[in-house]
Amino acid sequence: MGLMVLLLSLCLSLAACDRDLPRPKAPSETPMLEANPTSTLDPSPREIVIIHTSDEHGRLEPVTHGGFLEGGASLSAALWADRGHDPLAANGNVLLLSGGDNWTGPAVSTWFQGESAVEVMNAMGYRASVPGNHEFDFGQEALDARLAQAEFPFLAANVFDATTGELSERFEPYRIFDVDGIRVGVIGLALSSTPRSTGAKGVAGLRFGDYEPALRRWVPVVRAEGAQVVVVEAHACGDELLWLAQAIEDLDIAVLLGGHCHSALVTRQGHTWIGTSAGHWRDYVVTRLTVDPSSGEIIASEQELLDVLWPESRPAPAAPAAVQQAADKWQARVELALGETIGYTASGLNQRSPEMQNLLVDAWLWAYPNARVAISNTGGFRAGLDRGEITLQEMVGVLPFENELIEVELTGAQIRQALAATPEALVVGGIRLQNGRLVLTDGSALRDDEAFRVLVIDYLYDNNKYPFARYDSEPYETSIHWRQPAIDWIRAQRTSASRPLETLLDPVRRLP
Repeated sequence: MGLMVLLLSLCLSLAACDRDLPRPKAPSETPMLEANPTSTLDPSPREIVIIHTSDEHGRLEPVTHGGFLEGGASLSAALWADRGHDPLAANGNVLLLSGGDNWTGPAVSTWFQGESAVEVMNAMGYRASVPGNHEFDFGQEALDARLAQAEFPFLAANVFDATTGELSERFEPYRIFDVDGIRVGVIGLALSSTPRSTGAKGVAGLRFGDYEPALRRWVPVVRAEGAQVVVVEAHACGDELLWLAQAIEDLDIAVLLGGHCHSALVTRQGHTWIGTSAGHWRDYVVTRLTVDPSSGEIIASEQELLDVLWPESRPAPAAPAAVQQAADKWQARVELALGETIGYTASGLNQRSPEMQNLLVDAWLWAYPNARVAISNTGGFRAGLDRGEITLQEMVGVLPFENELIEVELTGAQIRQALAATPEALVVGGIRLQNGRLVLTDGSALRDDEAFRVLVIDYLYDNNKYPFARYDSEPYETSIHWRQPAIDWIRAQRTSASRPLETLLDPVRRLP
C-alpha cells in the first residue's frame, strides 16, 4: 500500500496521469466512487480555477482594434500564462472549458472544416467542449472527424437519436475531472434550438431536448459517482441560463456557463455563478472556487470576466510554443490556399452595410440569369472587408457557411408573404421597396399572380421556420456554392485603387 500511495502522489505532482475520470456506461450501474489520494495527503482547502470561453469560431490570431491586439487563441493562451491561471501549468488546478461553436468563422477555420481550431484547442489544454450549432455546419461526417481529432470530449446530455430516443452516441452527457484533488462533474448541454440555427442536413436524425429535464436526469448520477462540485457547460445565451438557474435551484449547481449570443455576462443567482463569453477569444470567464477536499463544501468563490487585449505598442507575451506553432502552421496553409487577390476596396465594407449585402444577391442574379429574384438572410454575413486588396481568404471569412443556391418558383404574393413572415432580416435582389410597395428592379409591379424564379440558399429552404419549401416542394438544386458568384463578380470587375469596389455597389437598403 505504501508503494501505491507513493506512485499516486508522484503521478499527481508531475501531472502525468489522465485526470479525466471514467463514467459508468449507464446510470443504472453501481456508482464507482474513487478515493481521492490527494485529500488524504493534504486535507487543507484548495482553490480550483475554471476558465470558460465560447463561440471561438476558430479565430487563431488576434485582430487589431483601436490600438490593441484583441482576441484569438494565441493571445489568450499567452495571457492565461501571464496572468497566473495557465491550464497547461503543472499544478493542475485549472479546468479549461468551452461552450461550443469552436469553428466556422475566419477562413483559417472554415476552409479546413474546423481541423485547425481543434488542433490549437488541443494544444491550449481544453478539457471539454459542448457541441454548438456551428459544429454541425459541415455535416455529421465532418463533425465525427473533429470529435476523433479532439483530445477532449464533447458533452451533451440533451442530444438524442431521433429514431431510438436514446442519447446520441457521439457525445457524452458528462465527464468527471480530478482538478487538484477535487472531483468536478461537468454536464454538457447543446442549444435546444440547434435545428433552427444550422442547416437541416447537418442535424438530420437528431433531436435536441430541453435543458431542465436533462439536468434533473444527470445531476444525481454525477453526484452519485462522486462529484464534489457540479458545473454545467451549455451552448445557451445568458437569458436562458438565468431562467434555467431559477428552475434548477434545488440541484445546487455551482457554476452555469454558456454562450451562443456573443454577449458577455458575469452574475450570480442564489448559490450559482453564471458566466457567458462574447466569443472569438475576446474575453473569458474565470471562476475561482475554494473547496474543502474532504466534504466538498465550497468555502469561498468568485467570478470575473477578463478581456483579451494587449497594446500594440508593447511586445505581447509569448504564447506556449505548441499553440503558436499550430496557429502559424494553419495560417501558412490558408494563405497558400486562399491568398489570391481578387479585388480592391478603398474604404472597406461593413458586414451589415447595404453595399455588402446587395453585392451577394446581385452577384447571384448576374451568375444565374434564369432567376429574377434573390433572397438571403443577413445572419450569413460574418465579417466585413478591410480597406485594400480583397483576397479569397477574406471572402471565405465574410461568407463562411457551406450553403448552395436553390431555385424555387414563387408567385408575387408568396414573395410578399415570405418577406413578411420570416423571423430575421433578409436581403433581396431583383426587387426593392418603392413608395411603400415592392417593385421589380426595373420599376414594374410585383404582380401577385405572376410566377417568378427565385434564388434562396438551402439553409432557408430546408429550415421550416421559412415558408419556401411549403411554396415549392420540387425546387431545382443549382449546385452553385452561394459564395462563388460574389467572388466571380468581384474578379470580373477588375477593381483597383482608381476603381474601388464600393463605387460599383448599390448603397440603398432595399427592405426596411
